[in-house]
Amino acid sequence: MRKKQAVVILHGMGEQIPMETLQGFVDAVWVHDSTLIRAERPDSATGEPRKINATWSKPDRRNRSYELRRITTESLDTSGSTDFYEFYWAHLMYGTTWEQVKAWLFDLLWRWPWHVPGGVLPAWIVLWLISIAVGLGSLVTLVPLATLRACLFDACATQPVASPNLLWSVGLPMLTGLVSLVIGAFVSTFLLKYFGDVARYVKADPPNVARRQEIREKGVELLETLMGRNDNGNYMGSEYDRIVVVAHSLGTIIAYDILAHCFARLNTKFPVTSAEAAIAVQPERAALESMIRGAVGLPNAKGADAPDPVALDLDEFQRQQELCRKELNSQGNPWLVSDFITLGSPLTHAEFLLAKDKKCLRIAQDQRVFPTCPPSLEFDASTGLRHFTYKLSGAAPDLEGTHFRLPHHAAHFAYTRWTNLYSRHFGIVWGDIISGPLSGQFGLMANNASVSGIRDIRVLPSKKPGRRWKWPPFFSHTKYWLMKDPAQTEDHIQALRDALALKHGR
Repeated sequence: MRKKQAVVILHGMGEQIPMETLQGFVDAVWVHDSTLIRAERPDSATGEPRKINATWSKPDRRNRSYELRRITTESLDTSGSTDFYEFYWAHLMYGTTWEQVKAWLFDLLWRWPWHVPGGVLPAWIVLWLISIAVGLGSLVTLVPLATLRACLFDACATQPVASPNLLWSVGLPMLTGLVSLVIGAFVSTFLLKYFGDVARYVKADPPNVARRQEIREKGVELLETLMGRNDNGNYMGSEYDRIVVVAHSLGTIIAYDILAHCFARLNTKFPVTSAEAAIAVQPERAALESMIRGAVGLPNAKGADAPDPVALDLDEFQRQQELCRKELNSQGNPWLVSDFITLGSPLTHAEFLLAKDKKCLRIAQDQRVFPTCPPSLEFDASTGLRHFTYKLSGAAPDLEGTHFRLPHHAAHFAYTRWTNLYSRHFGIVWGDIISGPLSGQFGLMANNASVSGIRDIRVLPSKKPGRRWKWPPFFSHTKYWLMKDPAQTEDHIQALRDALALKHGR
């Protein structure tokens, strides 16, 4: 029987309530999924005929918070149970001020229009218009009422203006005060509470660094604990054979960083010595590297001519990623994250949020600051090939590239599959303007060719052959696991369940 599996979910921006995101998510992907456990099996909680799948909420010290609990499930028919965890980070993002949000907004606005992604250009223009209107409104309040009235209606006449009527003496100040009140309420209840989190996390200003560091540290700590790290820092084996990381909204950026920092701490954790490198071969890793080289038109033999790129079969690529992870584990590495699932991810606007433009983003990816899927490749003179791995120091020469090799620090997407669910948007408020495809942003660029190992899935509405155009729902950003009727499995819920693959583990 398979070991247990763990699912870790990261909530999005805003003042989230502990466990609220997790409970709704578990209801959608476990409690009401009738395909997970055979119908004739009695309910494990009541012993009665099965109507839903049972769960239990238990205290768990691994999250290091008394506010959070582990939701555990009954076992599947042919394998172990699933433990659901929430990595709750909202309480770590405190003390956000309007000055910090304003600085971030100014940084976004002060871009050339052609450096703004097309998906957010309408919102960027609206933000500019609002800023201009607020600026003009502020100037108006500084102009004496009589002068303003004269300039508007009397062509700025030099003669004294008659006594202002009731509209000008009372109405305009009241209107100005009301507008100021509305703007103040908008800033305090919406911008600070929601986009304040984004402003603090994505902008590495000195006041934000400590917040970013603490969030990442605690996220890495949770993952490493689930992978079997004890209080002494040793890895003693995990009760799980698979960990799935699911993130929503701003949580996808946080999870992306946590995975990168966690893998960079584990990529060299192998018990294999240089003397054993020729024996501990890695055929699955070598096959994946060959697949990636072929997709970008790089040679697969030393001294060979560069071939034409071969289209990457995404299904085959993700199957090979899983084989590589199992090979990694069999050689003693504790990395267990099989899948990264992003929902409504602003990473689609990475060139706008994380970098100055697309060129700067690509440079950072080439430097492995931002890991790509597939991972970046480096040249090895001994094999004459490009790899996402490097030879163990002191190991015998490996001319074929099949001996044991270490993955570089940003190579975790060789072992972790990435699935992205997004909702098409229309205008600003219909659909999800925050989300979008990620293949174009985080695929690999090499040899003047691009290839992506990310599975982008459009939902709300889903994209199906032969389906007529369907208007996206109003602000679908918060609806990726929302069920209208548990008895009816909507397309976006099915897509999420398929990505998780709780029954078979893919």
